[in-house]
Amino acid sequence: MNITTERCGRNARRIEDRIREIGDHAGRLAARHIGGRLPTVEVLLTDGRGVTAARQRADLSLAGHVNWRRRAVDRVIGDWHARHACAATTLTQHGALVAINEAMHRELRELDRTLIHELGHTVQLNQPGARDRHIAYLRQQYGITPHSKTDQREYEQLMDARETQAEALKALAWQLPNH
Repeated sequence: MNITTERCGRNARRIEDRIREIGDHAGRLAARHIGGRLPTVEVLLTDGRGVTAARQRADLSLAGHVNWRRRAVDRVIGDWHARHACAATTLTQHGALVAINEAMHRELRELDRTLIHELGHTVQLNQPGARDRHIAYLRQQYGITPHSKTDQREYEQLMDARETQAEALKALAWQLPNH
């Protein structure tokens, strides 16, 4: 697990140390609970705007050529989301990215719950066929490849189910060291 920081406050070092301490254990718990493997994970510790920007950069690198009108709409939505973003997980070319908003994690217990939740999403996106399906969804969202409303609705229902499954992982945070 590679950890980097950008645009962080004074709490960043403490959070980074905690991620190093529990990251592998949290990843194993998530993988065991979901029934999959943890991919190569990059963790970015940043602020709210950094979470949104990192997710958008990763998504755009996977989606390919983007409809720029759709990209402008995404930028406006992203600016709103940046004020409220706690963390985000997405795919990268070689694995997954977990971007964490340092300012939203003053308590290390909250960080533990967020990290196991987000690592759960990395396991979900690493399951057979999930990567290709997510990239197809991104391409549809950015106006590159049209999909039927049924396909879009099915994938959004799958994302809702994944979110419910990842939320359940937060209950496992008590198993992490020094929680």
